[in-house]
Amino acid sequence: MIWNLYQSPSSVDQWLRLGKEKCKLMSALIVEQLRFWRVCIQYGYCVSYFSEMFPALCFWLNPLSFEKLVENNVFNEYTSISREAYLVLESLSGRLPNLYSKQCLNNQLPESAGDTEVWSWSYVGPMVDLAIRWIATRSDPEVFKFFEGQQEGRCDYSFRGFSSTPLLWLYTAVTNMLFRVLERMTWGGTMSPHETEGHVPWLPEFVPKIGLELIKHWLLGFSASVGTKCGGDSEGESFIKELIYLRQKDDIEMSLASTCCLNGILKIITTIDNLIQSAKIGIPSQEEQSLEKEGKVLKSGIVNGFMVDLRYMLDVFMFSVSSGWHHVQSIESFGRGGPVPGAGIGWGAPGGGFWSMTVLLAQTDARFLVCLLEIFEKASKDVVTEETAFAVQRVNASLGLCLTAGPRDKVVVEKTLDLLLQVSLLKHLDLCIQNYLSNKRGKTFSWQHEEADYIHFSNMLSSHFRSRWLSEKVKSKAVDGSSSSGIKTSPKVGSHLETIYEDLDMSSMTSPCCNTLTLEWAHQKLPLPAHFYLSPISTIFHSKRAGSHKVDDVLHNPSNLLEVARCGLFFVLGVEAMSNYQGHIPSPVHHVSLTWKLHSLSVNFVVGMEILEHDRSRDNFEALQDLYGELLDRARFNQSKDIISEDKKNQEFLRFQSEIHESYPTFIEELIEQFSAVSYGDVIFGRQVSLYLHRCVETSIRLAAWNTLSNARVLELLPPLEKCLSSAEGYLEPTEVRKHIP
Repeated sequence: MIWNLYQSPSSVDQWLRLGKEKCKLMSALIVEQLRFWRVCIQYGYCVSYFSEMFPALCFWLNPLSFEKLVENNVFNEYTSISREAYLVLESLSGRLPNLYSKQCLNNQLPESAGDTEVWSWSYVGPMVDLAIRWIATRSDPEVFKFFEGQQEGRCDYSFRGFSSTPLLWLYTAVTNMLFRVLERMTWGGTMSPHETEGHVPWLPEFVPKIGLELIKHWLLGFSASVGTKCGGDSEGESFIKELIYLRQKDDIEMSLASTCCLNGILKIITTIDNLIQSAKIGIPSQEEQSLEKEGKVLKSGIVNGFMVDLRYMLDVFMFSVSSGWHHVQSIESFGRGGPVPGAGIGWGAPGGGFWSMTVLLAQTDARFLVCLLEIFEKASKDVVTEETAFAVQRVNASLGLCLTAGPRDKVVVEKTLDLLLQVSLLKHLDLCIQNYLSNKRGKTFSWQHEEADYIHFSNMLSSHFRSRWLSEKVKSKAVDGSSSSGIKTSPKVGSHLETIYEDLDMSSMTSPCCNTLTLEWAHQKLPLPAHFYLSPISTIFHSKRAGSHKVDDVLHNPSNLLEVARCGLFFVLGVEAMSNYQGHIPSPVHHVSLTWKLHSLSVNFVVGMEILEHDRSRDNFEALQDLYGELLDRARFNQSKDIISEDKKNQEFLRFQSEIHESYPTFIEELIEQFSAVSYGDVIFGRQVSLYLHRCVETSIRLAAWNTLSNARVLELLPPLEKCLSSAEGYLEPTEVRKHIP
């Protein structure tokens, strides 16, 4: 089936003499056969075929004359074969044994690992040399003209009509192959356990060679061009700068190829830095003399040498992700069960469905941004000074990353949560809270958080978000007269809003091997809803309602969930203060319905007042109520300006019954029952209950709240208008406003 892979032209002229049509046919056949071979390699088969195919494969792995390929109109055909060939090499590199394993160090190279074949390190050197030739092509005058034609106002007629996208995909395949080779010198992100005193005993010569070639042909010139307009007349622009410019063009496929290429470059330079620092080797004297600048950059660290340039790149992609998460959130979600496998998922949504180019680009940008943020996390404090404005960007970008991730991006969400819940960012959230309180109240809290408090917040919130949003969905067996969580219900109470609070019974948890697309989609909770960050303060209700219900997971213990809620109050208050009162940077928080935000506060009171027993939690809760009250007044004012008629329903934008759950009046009854039983007229509890009498709440919920309060005879326990959650005008009809408001 792959007989074409054993044959190759002796020269580019011989291949071109076949004619354009035969070249295209040959290209299509070889590409399909390479793809088939690559699949076999991924499963551990047909690896040994490489030694037989290598002579023929070398023709496609070597750079040819771009001018001849363009003249004969077969440039795309050639690059497609070369790209697939390097993708095959990437798969083969994944079959390499660890370079510092006992077998490799003792020159006992295994030919197989169990039922799968293993590639040999003896082939790696020649393959790396071929790949490095492609890196050097960026300095070729023909390639320079090719990319110059992609920039506005500059186009070489000989390359007009040819897109640089195929070449970008080829460069991406080359970088991914090199990264896969370098990755086999590490183990799980750290150096091999066979290293000596924390350092690898030696490094192959091609490791610094790859770094030097990247610096010389792709990186140098970047610093000089920062701040200049891409596509202008500035000289010395690096390939990295051109890739950023191509990423921002309207061509989606070119943008996707540019991001993938940047991702490959970034992975290579970070891996080379780690390897060289671990080995503590120097650049050979003869190379340092001929490549003095490149050698100095390599020895001091590539990432540190281009940190300013990476910051520019980070700004570009943070802006991209901040605007790209809308495409994923606009896709129809098909309820809590997720999309249906095999159905046209979200194709009617604006921008396409889960497998559209638009969503693919957004998720690719998100994966690359995570890598960039990880670099800045590990960077030295002397190199990167994190100001509050930059911290705001990082928080908003992290929230956008979580909303962009699809069902296969669990690792992306995990890394993003680690970045979002860092102690340094939590300190910035605390600073934003203090600034908000100082500006709005004229004073801050009388207490301050210590370092141990931030660490506690980070640990508790990280455990909660992972358990709540990254664990598999579970559906336990329902019993007669009970909900899906096994809680006995009465006909009066009815549903416990099960579509809001997922089953927390972990006793029937199974971990099937998700080998099929059906299982993969059935158990996922991604993409996350826009209001996911509110979950720490909105899940205590369901667990506490369970009472004596058995809970296997320690995190879901009621006392632990109460602590999560306390930590969540600080986190949510910080995120809201940062998003609404720190500049005008767009944030996903702005797109979360105020209905969901206010409901998340009410959930805490359905089981009692434990959340207010801690002084700090009480202060945070009251401050969050004040903040949401300001947002409510602002929204009511904006809504009143848009209303032309006197239709009161136009002002009822807090639609709890339609947005949260159709049985929300039942929730109101239970909330007021707790208020009458345990509140003793507590002002903060009363402010939350009085919210449902606000004019902006839909009529059915206001009526349910009023009837329940009246029947329970606790109207007198509500706070006065001046102490309510929002301004008094929001609770009074126009006639009452004229009587009570001077």
